[in-house]
Amino acid sequence: MTDKTTLIDFSSLSEMLYGEEKYISEFSEAAVDSFTEFSSNYRKYLLARDETNFRKAGHKIKPVAQLLGLDQIIDEYEYAKTLLWDEKPDEELEMSAKKINRICNKVVEELKLQIK
Repeated sequence: MTDKTTLIDFSSLSEMLYGEEKYISEFSEAAVDSFTEFSSNYRKYLLARDETNFRKAGHKIKPVAQLLGLDQIIDEYEYAKTLLWDEKPDEELEMSAKKINRICNKVVEELKLQIK
């Protein structure tokens, strides 16, 4: 369960890794890299209107986002696909990229707190 100040639900992760701090720390390190890469690729491929690579970036992060209860990332990704399909203006794509960047930055902050 997450509280109002955190985005990540670490309970599923902790349960899956039997509460082992070492493994939670290792997972968190890898997830920092994944969310940093996703944020960068999301922006790059969305603004380039490269749906193929945009979808690859989304499918790569989706399982981790689901495990951590990060529905807002999945929801925004799905919304951004509709922006591409509907050929929305660049300003709307930019707003989505900025939103994902803010969310991913917060997620990375929270993950870094788990690294021992």
